[in-house]
Amino acid sequence: MTTWARRVPAAAVAAVTMTAFFTATFPETAMGAVRSSAASQAPGTAVNLKVTDKVRHALADAFWNQYYGKPGGHRPVTSRKKVDGPKKVYYGKVRSGGKTVYWAVGSIGVRGDLVSYQDGPHVWRRSAHGAWSYRGDTGGCLEKAPKSLLKLWRLRSYC
Repeated sequence: MTTWARRVPAAAVAAVTMTAFFTATFPETAMGAVRSSAASQAPGTAVNLKVTDKVRHALADAFWNQYYGKPGGHRPVTSRKKVDGPKKVYYGKVRSGGKTVYWAVGSIGVRGDLVSYQDGPHVWRRSAHGAWSYRGDTGGCLEKAPKSLLKLWRLRSYC
């Protein structure tokens, strides 16, 4: 018996020993799944997500429809097919106050318009069941994105 085990009540030693045994022996059990799921879904917690082609396409659509391709702009006439990106996308969600909000940060531009590539990265936001909203370019100042996700992604904001 180890020194620490002599100082702790037997029930506590048994609980620690059994938890360690079951976690090491059966990592795929519900106990392990509940622990990781609960940790990733805790209120106010940022969770990193994998970017899919569907998400990329939706982000590009939001950029085009809400900003670049919007009628009356000072941009050259071109088509949605020339949207390049988004690339180098960070994608995640934050759950707080019973609401889940999805965020994306990445680079995007339009082929043939070099100015469209500057002042990134760009930021997008989406509520749990809503459409993506293009929040704009940042010029490196990422104040438009939640600090908890920036910390998770290890991104610095240059404000």
